[in-house]
Amino acid sequence: MAPPQAAHSARRWPRRLLIGLNIFVAFCLLLTAGGYAYIRYRFGQINKINVRSALHLGGKDDPGEPMNVLLVGIDSRAGLSVADQAKFGTLKDSSASHTDTIMILHVDPKAQKAAILSIPRDLYIPIAGTKRKDRINTAVQGPGKEKDLINTIHQDLGIEVNHYAAVDFVGFRSIVNAVGGVVIPFTSPARDALSGLKVPAAGCITLNGDQALAFARSRHYEYFESGRWRSDPTGDLGRIQRQQEFMRRMLRRAISQGARNPFKLNSLIGAITGHDYVTIDDTLSSKDLLNLGKRFKSLEPDQVDMLSLGPATQPANVGGASVLLPKDADIRDVIDKFLGSAATQTPTKVPNIAPNLIRVRVLNGSGYSGQASKVATGLEQAGFNVADKGDAHSFSYNDTEIRYGSGQKDKALVLQSYVQGGSKIVQDNTIQGVDLIITSGTNFGGIKAAPGSTTTTSTTAPATTATTKPASKGAPAQLNC
Repeated sequence: MAPPQAAHSARRWPRRLLIGLNIFVAFCLLLTAGGYAYIRYRFGQINKINVRSALHLGGKDDPGEPMNVLLVGIDSRAGLSVADQAKFGTLKDSSASHTDTIMILHVDPKAQKAAILSIPRDLYIPIAGTKRKDRINTAVQGPGKEKDLINTIHQDLGIEVNHYAAVDFVGFRSIVNAVGGVVIPFTSPARDALSGLKVPAAGCITLNGDQALAFARSRHYEYFESGRWRSDPTGDLGRIQRQQEFMRRMLRRAISQGARNPFKLNSLIGAITGHDYVTIDDTLSSKDLLNLGKRFKSLEPDQVDMLSLGPATQPANVGGASVLLPKDADIRDVIDKFLGSAATQTPTKVPNIAPNLIRVRVLNGSGYSGQASKVATGLEQAGFNVADKGDAHSFSYNDTEIRYGSGQKDKALVLQSYVQGGSKIVQDNTIQGVDLIITSGTNFGGIKAAPGSTTTTSTTAPATTATTKPASKGAPAQLNC
């Protein structure tokens, strides 16, 4: 695959997987409260590795430049008791380490914007430094292999990695417990025998560290509906979506608790320092963190764009193994959007048309549970006239698509100004009965209360809010947790 244009060279910053942003916010809050000397001390206790030869550090000492941070979740049971290992699946190879989750955080301090790209661990691509193709998570198998993953991402995806961070099972669990657990909405009972997930009833459930880990790792997710257990057909892609939702909610939790309670903030920081289960690259300094903390102290979770390469792949079987083959053109589109999502863009002038004059049909194009209902509710609260809703002909949409009939482009621009996440407008003269058809994709991030606002309508949290089970005709109403 020919790599797209690489990201801007960057400076430093921290962290890792599902809590990367949460740890960042925790340090920010402490720093802005005047705790620099203390944070420098605690920061020095974090385990560090040297991957400088693979990183793209750039030649400028400018903390305001964009940067990409590789966030890795390590599937290692080292440090867990036998009982704990049993909670999280098989005891086989309990001492081995595998890359379970791969995300890239792209931040632009000057624009005060951020985006996260999830990379399926089964993505089948050439592995840097070898002559083989394999699943990307095989690039890191054992100590010293972090550079291979960094080089693979640059070689095959064209993304320059400026910093590296990783966390294992124990670290993830400790951080979740440090914030007092994370509330997740479940529209039905759920389980995963392999990850250890057990949710006996629907509702707003506070997951502790063990439960959160089982939820975030779940690849064989089942939900109880109409008297029987049903399997989530989205597999690893559904797992990525659940992880992104968990990230948003954990970030909100860290902000709400840390901002009001410095003791809780200290507990969160203590959960990641002085232990080997959290690792960062050794080019990151506490001063870099302070500079970024000052720029991002007002960052809200819903302002972080969530993207995934999952919808830009197709399932295949290679040598008896289930893998995801990249669709090159689609992969490039997602990466271009990811690298450009933090760039300052000139807003398009929005026509002056009242939303109540715009009749819309809503379709779910992502396969995420309850998304059509969520979009419809958000649009209605924003004043739009929603005619009907349902599922699209396929669940392969990445960006949200707004189709408009003859003479309705201005209305499409108005609707687009309310949509968060990637979206595009397309003319379709076959449309009948409505002015517009909006098909939500995996990048859908909510409906704004008004154009230009960063606030979503009350029931339109990011697309992943109600995706604790896949889309179904009888999906219950979204929970407002």
